[in-house]
Amino acid sequence: MPRWKALSDELDPQVREFAGQLRRLVDRRGLSIAAVADRTGYSRTSWERYLNGRLLAPKGAVVALAEATGTSQAHLTTMWELAERAWSRSEPRRDMTVLSVSGPGARSAGIPPRDPVTVRFNGGRGWPAVAGRRRSVVLLAGVVGALLVLAAVVLLTGPGL
Repeated sequence: MPRWKALSDELDPQVREFAGQLRRLVDRRGLSIAAVADRTGYSRTSWERYLNGRLLAPKGAVVALAEATGTSQAHLTTMWELAERAWSRSEPRRDMTVLSVSGPGARSAGIPPRDPVTVRFNGGRGWPAVAGRRRSVVLLAGVVGALLVLAAVVLLTGPGL
């Protein structure tokens, strides 16, 4: 039985090559995913996602893996940069897939809700969508704040004072 699941045909070739390189590095060192997690400080679940091409490893994880395995950081980070560009180009399509999976029916299907903070620290995956939501929340908070100030001014300067 093969150790790794086949990478998705929908992956960009650069991302596929990068994930394959990470897999080969782990295999050559004879490391389990748990050992990779222990040596890098990134979780086992995160490494499963990175090595299966479901999530692009953040640069920090790639550097930590290079250090843990004695591999050239320059080579891995160059490959990561190419994969990151490819990942960013195909991100809108992936965001729509993830959003459809994490919609209202996701809980009944046993799919946990997405955490934007996790998204941010996982190499920027979904970051533009999270930034857009954050801007909306800030705008809404500003509007509410302005309305509260306006209400206070009306109450303080209104008739009877």
